[in-house]
Amino acid sequence: MAYRVAVVGATGAVGREMLKTLAEREFPVSEVAALASARSAGQQVSFGDKTILKVQNLETFDFTGWDIGLFSPGAAISAVHARRAAAAGCIVIDNTSQFRMEPDVPLVV
Repeated sequence: MAYRVAVVGATGAVGREMLKTLAEREFPVSEVAALASARSAGQQVSFGDKTILKVQNLETFDFTGWDIGLFSPGAAISAVHARRAAAAGCIVIDNTSQFRMEPDVPLVV
């Protein structure tokens, strides 16, 4: 099975590392979306050695049909968009501090 994976904060250091790790470990992806702020939309980021992704605007991205959202855009951004992704059926893995103290959000180490 392959997954549709959205990387939120793709132009930041952690987001770039997430993309690098997904490619290096050959995580089974059918599609990868690189997401960031409107000012970063249109930039390009690498996914592995051979693939370049065009960064899409997080504000207008539709998470419907996406399997996994890897988030590291900062807590305030995750507060809005991680909930939006989860409501669309996307499994969210958030690397920010936003949800750390919420009892209904599991901590993954």
